Amino acid sequence: MNVKPQKGMQEYLPEAAAQRDRLMNIILDTYTKSGFTRIYTPAVESAENLDKSDGGDNLNLIFRIMKRGDKLASALAKTPVDEKELCDLGLRYDLTLPLSRYYANNRNSLPNPFKVIQIDKVYRAERPQRGRLREFVQCDIDILGSDSYCCEIELISVTAKALSKIGIGEFTVRVNDRRVLRNSLMTMGFPEESLDTVSVSFDKLDKIGAEGVAAELTEKGMPENAIKALTGLLEKGKLTLDDMAEYCSEDAKEILEQLRTVITTADKLSDGYSVEFDPSLVRGQGYYTGTVFEVASKQFGGTVAGGGRYDNLIGRFTGDTVPAVGFSIGFERIFSIVQENNIQLAGTRKKTAVLYKAEDVLDAIAKQAELESESDVTLVLVPNPKKIDKVYSRVKQQGFYEIIKVNL
Repeated sequence: MNVKPQKGMQEYLPEAAAQRDRLMNIILDTYTKSGFTRIYTPAVESAENLDKSDGGDNLNLIFRIMKRGDKLASALAKTPVDEKELCDLGLRYDLTLPLSRYYANNRNSLPNPFKVIQIDKVYRAERPQRGRLREFVQCDIDILGSDSYCCEIELISVTAKALSKIGIGEFTVRVNDRRVLRNSLMTMGFPEESLDTVSVSFDKLDKIGAEGVAAELTEKGMPENAIKALTGLLEKGKLTLDDMAEYCSEDAKEILEQLRTVITTADKLSDGYSVEFDPSLVRGQGYYTGTVFEVASKQFGGTVAGGGRYDNLIGRFTGDTVPAVGFSIGFERIFSIVQENNIQLAGTRKKTAVLYKAEDVLDAIAKQAELESESDVTLVLVPNPKKIDKVYSRVKQQGFYEIIKVNL
């Protein structure tokens, strides 16, 4: 039998597992002290819910669970066999869809607005590679039931506070609003039905540049005058909200001003990080309806958190509009930064070894209890040290800073 974990799945030695616990505790403590409460949802969701969630490319990465017994036999008997008919369940690919279903099912028992924490595993059928796992942890906070832009400001502030406590150095919170982007693109002359694919190209601005975006849109057959207008805007360099205002209709002016308020207010609250407008930020999930944001680490590069407003997702379960917005920290990315750069997290406790013979176990446990009440250390009982020198060497290698002998 194979002793290795499956590709894209990780297992952790005790010290790494302890480090993950410390990291998770920092995030959880920050969230709870800010007034958010934790819930748990199942890892398994209905395939119908997952397929209708508008999760973008993630819908191609769902781990599907086959039907069982007679239902599977019946599906296999059909000609031709429909692969989707073979499955009725799937593993969640993020925590937002399960939260939306949970809220729809329990809304009468929940406060309004509902400020919620989810820290749990999610699953995607990725091609395993560095930075891409098939099983990984997300750390989400969401506010459900309020359409106030103050929710965005609060989420940015709380998420940034957690990242600052971890100690990943300087970072930038990038903010945009899909409604502003879509409105400006339509004003430039892009057809409404093409806005999603245009946004996908626009999202690549930092990777392929303005010329690359224009070339990709030309290849997609977009109107020449619209591409020219967009290129003219991009040639201005770093775009401001005022630049975007020139291309927005009156319908979007109020949204634009709300976005300006979110950015300026969140930036005033910042301490060691910055909050900036990024018109090219789109994010892949199709369920986002308004504000979107990401956190980019300056020192370590790459995105370490992201989220946005999804006002229509819960309504697919309830039949009415329920405003919602959330921010998620990429736990695995942060954990890799902590490990690779030996960042010392709060809550790290020194380890002390308590050596004893089997016949002295009562005295050893009593000594452990005594020391626990006197100091904030981790005390590990080590029985039967027949060769003290070897025990000394072993526990030092394992990171113990002190050794206490009981009746030895």
